[in-house]
Amino acid sequence: MMNRFGDIDVSFKRLPPIYGYRSEKLVSIEKALEPIESQINELQYYIKIAKKHCHFPSEHGLTRDQSAAVYIYTMEWGETSLYRVLNIALRSENRQALKIWFPHLKLFDSALDKLPTVKEILWRGVPLDIGKNFNKNELMTWWSINSCSSSVNVIKDFLGNNKNSTLFLIEGINGKKVSGYTEYENEDEIILRMGTQFRVKSNALEQSNGSHIVHLVEIDDDNDEPLASTMNEMHVTPKPSNEGASRKKEGEVIVGGNGKGSQLNQLYYPRGLSFDDKGNLYVADQRNDRIEKFERLF
Repeated sequence: MMNRFGDIDVSFKRLPPIYGYRSEKLVSIEKALEPIESQINELQYYIKIAKKHCHFPSEHGLTRDQSAAVYIYTMEWGETSLYRVLNIALRSENRQALKIWFPHLKLFDSALDKLPTVKEILWRGVPLDIGKNFNKNELMTWWSINSCSSSVNVIKDFLGNNKNSTLFLIEGINGKKVSGYTEYENEDEIILRMGTQFRVKSNALEQSNGSHIVHLVEIDDDNDEPLASTMNEMHVTPKPSNEGASRKKEGEVIVGGNGKGSQLNQLYYPRGLSFDDKGNLYVADQRNDRIEKFERLF
């Protein structure tokens, strides 16, 4: 079953940029979605749910309508879920047809403006064998709104035991932290805005079961520096420890200590990444003063 974490455009097609919606006036979510009501059955019902259950009052200053715009984007009710219909429109070559979405894009984007911007490792995944379509140094644009998670386990749970899957490791620099404003708070969701550009860091790493890991680096016009500034070969020396029995299987600290309040399946200000020849991932976790090893993700 597809969900927004796997709603990924893999066509590599070039499209004109999306602009004009920022000039729209801010209106209520009901008014913003009125132009597309014919495309989604029972849309008013889903709006009511979003307004009732969204995170409001907001410590980030979001209005109820802005908070509901984020919440309804993360709701899943089938083929006409709002995120599916919206992302299809965002990927369409018919940019004129996208204009009916402008009021909602204005509301949604104004909500993201108020939320924290994060610079960290993000994850997405799709249960399709598309890894070999990504080649080193290729540039690409995801025209849709891109739901990611800061937790690899969220994506692994979504992919399940599906063979020939593709996992995306993304060095995000402009992610918007929507966790706390979504339908399911435990998904640690970060959104990369529509039109986000990436460079493929390296050819896809193939796993033993046929799955692939694709390493993407977010770039933008103001700052094309990747999150990890030390992406060259890392020389890692394991540090012995007698704490192995109590550790979670997601990660093993092999250099440095445990940062205050840090979990082994979390990172705090990662500054370097590397894969070894066995497919293990090493992350230089600067704020926690450690290098963390994530064994085969599949």
